Amino acid sequence: MLWRVRTTLADRPGALARMAQCCGDRGVNILGLQIFPDVGGVTDEVVLATPDGWDVEAVTTLVREAGGREVAVAPASDHALVDAPVRYLQAVRALHAAQVPAAEVLAHLLDAEVATGWDGTGEDGTAAGDGLVLDVGGEQIALRRTTPFTPTEMARATAVAELADAMAGAAPESVRLPRAGSVEVRAAETDDYVALQRMHARCSAEAVYHRFGVPLLRLNDRLARRLVGVPGETMVAVTGRDPEEVVGMLQVTRRGGGTTPELAVLVEDAWQRRGVGVRLVRAAARLLAEEGYADVVLRGRADNQALLGLVTGLGLPVRLRMAGETVTALVSVGALQPVSQVEPVGAGGPPGA
Repeated sequence: MLWRVRTTLADRPGALARMAQCCGDRGVNILGLQIFPDVGGVTDEVVLATPDGWDVEAVTTLVREAGGREVAVAPASDHALVDAPVRYLQAVRALHAAQVPAAEVLAHLLDAEVATGWDGTGEDGTAAGDGLVLDVGGEQIALRRTTPFTPTEMARATAVAELADAMAGAAPESVRLPRAGSVEVRAAETDDYVALQRMHARCSAEAVYHRFGVPLLRLNDRLARRLVGVPGETMVAVTGRDPEEVVGMLQVTRRGGGTTPELAVLVEDAWQRRGVGVRLVRAAARLLAEEGYADVVLRGRADNQALLGLVTGLGLPVRLRMAGETVTALVSVGALQPVSQVEPVGAGGPPGA
């Protein structure tokens, strides 16, 4: 199991080596490390892989025995292994495309929450160590979390806020988010595999990970052809450009024996939150309802906010179930009108993921 651990170590030679030795003696592997220097001590954030059966108390005890103070431990997903510079570069990309509000970008980078209506002070009127207030385009963004922000994190956050401030209102037309109505949703064709590869290359590592469950760096010809090679199993959202570009895809998996079909969606980052995912799912759901299916399933990680936004934007009955780090959405589609009774899917659709 993976754990994200933040602790303060003495600022002296060998302190980190002692922690590594203690972890090694207990069969615990250190998979990630960030160091935040400060006066009188060093804050370290490590990602630990422990044997089965370990809990928060066992991890906390290990770190304290290794000399750690102010220990904070929380379960982590594989996303915790993403390199910090990569996360910040992805954030810059999101800000440049104006696809995610600056407050959400900063909260994601710092593992914090947006504190609406809070001015950044504690009960005594002084600045709270577990809070951070930044100005972006005249808007005050307040962030809070359970562990204090280090000077290094404050400097990073200030730099990102200054960048977001510089970009606010200055995004050229070519990078502004297009409307979902400018795409067409249709069944995939075998020739779409090249455009699908181009879309995959434009997607962030996070979007790809949420779709495939692994950091798939490159979509090779064989996999791309397989994704679009089964008639009726894949739908794509395409632009009207020349050449036509794929900006979203949906794949239907039928496991036989009357099992509820499972849908998997990938939408290019620049087209997310514009209704593309919703339209893909509704188009596939109508076809499946016409085949006699009453429900469809979508699965994803519990931290996949795009999936939750998608299923709530469908306008259909949804039952959510959490199991560990996985969320399962069972969507009822039996009440949908047959395909022959609805407008072409390229004509519009409700807003959503």
